[in-house]
Amino acid sequence: MTSPLVSATDSGAVRVLTMTGIPRRGNPMSAALGSALLQAIRTAAADPSVGCLVLTGTATHFCVGADLTEVSRLRAIDAVLAGWLDDLDTIRRAPKPIIAAVRGHAVGGGFELALYCDLIVAAEDARFALPETGIGVIAGQGGTQRLAALCGRAIATDLILTGRTLSGREAHEYGIAARVVASDTVVDTAIEMAQAIAARSPQAVAFAREVLFEATEGPLRQSLRIERLLAALVLDTPEAHQRIGKFLDRSA
Repeated sequence: MTSPLVSATDSGAVRVLTMTGIPRRGNPMSAALGSALLQAIRTAAADPSVGCLVLTGTATHFCVGADLTEVSRLRAIDAVLAGWLDDLDTIRRAPKPIIAAVRGHAVGGGFELALYCDLIVAAEDARFALPETGIGVIAGQGGTQRLAALCGRAIATDLILTGRTLSGREAHEYGIAARVVASDTVVDTAIEMAQAIAARSPQAVAFAREVLFEATEGPLRQSLRIERLLAALVLDTPEAHQRIGKFLDRSA
């Protein structure tokens, strides 16, 4: 299955899903890209020949996060009632492991997208950031919770409140990325890891993932719900409208 937004190729028992940079170079997480990505994951999950997935973007951009042109039109109550962001839980609940191969920028929701995956392989010069507070909103796709669980409250607070950018090497040092390699070997390294996983017992891998999820995310479910509600509520603040509008004007 290949679409203009997400291409799919196989390397043995590994399905590589690539966000293509179409129609916008940074792979902003529009509704269309989210839908194409989730459909590609569902298709891979249903294919018995696929044992593990690799998710990547272009050489310069993994994903720059939410498409602010769409976010600017959202209102809190509509976002809550529509289950805004809930669909991306499909990534975390995918029955097969997913490795994020991150080159270039993984920003905002793009960073959170990588955190949804089982493992992150980062380029040394990759750029990770949660800059949402700078435009009057907050991370709403698990960023606050999963980041704190991986690297601790102090580092997570620094990144979220200041918007500081991490290199791939720093992400590895803080326990966010499992491996850090040269940019031109990121995808190949992720595929090698995925092939090693796919060669193991699929039942044992599935049960091991469940145990890991329970250990790390069992207590997080309520916190994730609160994060999502607050991320929706802040959309209605005058500050958010003003800052998002200025950001879009600069980007136009």
